[in-house]
Amino acid sequence: MRDSDEMEIFVEIVRQGGLSAAARHLGLAPSVVSERLSRLERRLGARLLVRTTRRQTLTEAGRIYLDEAAAIMAATAEMEARVRATVSAPGGMLRVTAPVPFGRIRLAPFVAGFVRRHPDIRVHLALEDRMTDIVGEGYDIAIRAAPVVDTTLTGRRLMESRRVLVASPDYLVRHGRPDTPGDLARHACLVANMTGQCRGEWRFGRGKDVRILRVDGVLASSHSELPVHWALDGLGLTQKSLWEVEDHLRAGRLETVMEAWEPDPVTFYAIHTVSTAQSHKIALFMGELLQPGGIDRAPS
Repeated sequence: MRDSDEMEIFVEIVRQGGLSAAARHLGLAPSVVSERLSRLERRLGARLLVRTTRRQTLTEAGRIYLDEAAAIMAATAEMEARVRATVSAPGGMLRVTAPVPFGRIRLAPFVAGFVRRHPDIRVHLALEDRMTDIVGEGYDIAIRAAPVVDTTLTGRRLMESRRVLVASPDYLVRHGRPDTPGDLARHACLVANMTGQCRGEWRFGRGKDVRILRVDGVLASSHSELPVHWALDGLGLTQKSLWEVEDHLRAGRLETVMEAWEPDPVTFYAIHTVSTAQSHKIALFMGELLQPGGIDRAPS
């Protein structure tokens, strides 16, 4: 028996919530599923599940193995789908959701090139700053600034984005330049917040020194691009990914401050449901998006 068979059985046990349900789903006898799980645990030398008559709980080793196994299975499914796609041209509608600034600045140019290269595929790109329900709202792929925590989803790391603290020259003339995180208490902060509150958490690092600030903003919005517009109007400082403001920095409309204290970077992930991993069009889109330079590819 292949090691991958044991891996798939373990993942299915977790997804289905138990050995018996997994056995029914896989069309195997419960005794076979139980034996293969035990064989996997013996081979790894680690307990993956703690099982009682009423429930099962993942051990720490089990959580690690589940995350890695799901990623391996998704990557394998994508690879196989891409191979099949070479002899069967993909087509149909692909629904993608992404945060507003990332989708507008980074993803939209890639999508334009993608549909030109694959004219049989149509793409609907929804730009929303809220956390969408990928399954419930019928999306094929989501771009998120957070890793996967749902076992029905699988995610691949897309890119890490450097962040900067910026303000307009006019604001800095009137209020001065902050030099340390502590100085921000005397400045107007502009916050992107999805909860309806004028506050946020800003993290800064200088070598091993890390500062976490609870920022009470003078202005906040659930629309993540508005703080940039407010900063351009001289209303305060805001934290943004470098690619969101680099045009304004080059033009002198904004300036970076506190360069010695860099905000935490943000990591973006491309996410889809495990069940759609074998879709030709999803595998093709993910494959081109994740290849080196994919997200930066100009339309062709």
